[in-house]
Amino acid sequence: MAVNLQYDKVNRVEIGRTLADHVNITNVVSFADRVVSPDGSMLDPMSVINTWRPTGVHHNHKYWEIEMVLDTNWLPDDTAPTAYWEYAQNVNAANTLPAIVDNGANTAIEWFKAFVRESDGTETTLEYADVDENVVWCVGKRTNISNEKGTRHQTTTFNFICLKERSRS
Repeated sequence: MAVNLQYDKVNRVEIGRTLADHVNITNVVSFADRVVSPDGSMLDPMSVINTWRPTGVHHNHKYWEIEMVLDTNWLPDDTAPTAYWEYAQNVNAANTLPAIVDNGANTAIEWFKAFVRESDGTETTLEYADVDENVVWCVGKRTNISNEKGTRHQTTTFNFICLKERSRS
């Protein structure tokens, strides 16, 4: 069974192409990730054709599902109120396109890092892409808008997949 990892305090999420060309998203309400294995099992015994059983296991194909919930959305430039990060920030060096493309396939995100504040005050970096091609994509976006009094957040939820192992430092 896959474990959902949810992080209480996210200082910022960096999304873009490189260290010099990314946005710092700071209005993160929640951030979570989990490892998914399509066939349901992360580890299987090594299969062999005879009775000798080597020690060890092999990893099945797996990927990370990432969910980022923002309070409303994040604007990289307050002077352009319709230029949200997912449509304005270039995330791929080769084709200079944003994460969500309205009339085609979404673009691979080459820089994706989350900076989480731990309970002891230290900062942990979750690195999904560090100038890596074809490993992270935005696969979903949904907005929750309510006109009810007392609604604390008008959230926008983004879903991503990452095809490489994320690092934690």
